[in-house]
Amino acid sequence: MKNLKFGIIIFFVSTIFSCKSDDEISLSHKLVGEWLRTDFSDEIEFKLIFNADNVGYRTFKTATSETEITSSAIHFNWSTDENILTFSELDEAITTSFSFNSEGELILKDYSDLPFIRIE
Repeated sequence: MKNLKFGIIIFFVSTIFSCKSDDEISLSHKLVGEWLRTDFSDEIEFKLIFNADNVGYRTFKTATSETEITSSAIHFNWSTDENILTFSELDEAITTSFSFNSEGELILKDYSDLPFIRIE
């Protein structure tokens, strides 16, 4: 009987400590979507798009006159390790910490001085 109780206690303790916290799981999932940097206007737009399959796009659009618009799209792969985000684009790895402020804006500390708002 003591062995059975001991076995059950060991089972529950190991089960509790082996689970990932919901915060770790959801932090990466919160990145998925389309993010627009907060300094957008009719003349400038900077977006980051994170897909669930760890592929993304960085787009930058500028309007130089009433009729001329310049746009670029850069493909990247992305991954997270807790609150560290790594982009791999154009044979370069960019690493930054990320968080979400109280308004739900994406903060990329070592990547942008301005936050990003979710638009999708």
